[in-house]
Amino acid sequence: MTGAATRPRLSSWRALATGLAAALGLAAPVQAQSLSPEAAPAAWVAYAEAATHTVKTWLEEYGEAASNLRLYLHQTRSGPDQPTPSLELKLWIAPDGGVSRVGFAPLGDPEADADLQTSVQGRRLPPPPSGMLQPLRLAVQLEAAT
Repeated sequence: MTGAATRPRLSSWRALATGLAAALGLAAPVQAQSLSPEAAPAAWVAYAEAATHTVKTWLEEYGEAASNLRLYLHQTRSGPDQPTPSLELKLWIAPDGGVSRVGFAPLGDPEADADLQTSVQGRRLPPPPSGMLQPLRLAVQLEAAT
């Protein structure tokens, strides 16, 4: 009888601990959903292609952050005849098209990271298709400076 009385109490403590861990961000992170381009609806693929073009345009602008980022990428090429490293980006896009969050692997320089963040976050894309999985994953290849 003691074991039966202990189980509900233990379950309550476990539920409380799990809830507290989740609230504090201590639980395992939620995995981002993903879908291969071949399995994605055509509207999602078209949106991703248009978003890639738009983000590339933002990164090719003449503003200070984008210019500094391009200079950094140019300097990190593996050779003078090699392309700049491809930027693998994850974008979280609000229903109105605003880029609310940008994720990427650190570039190796905090200023370049900040320049990339500044050049993309807060900008506006067209509203994403209904039900599109997030984050939107893009690979952006900038031309090497000549």
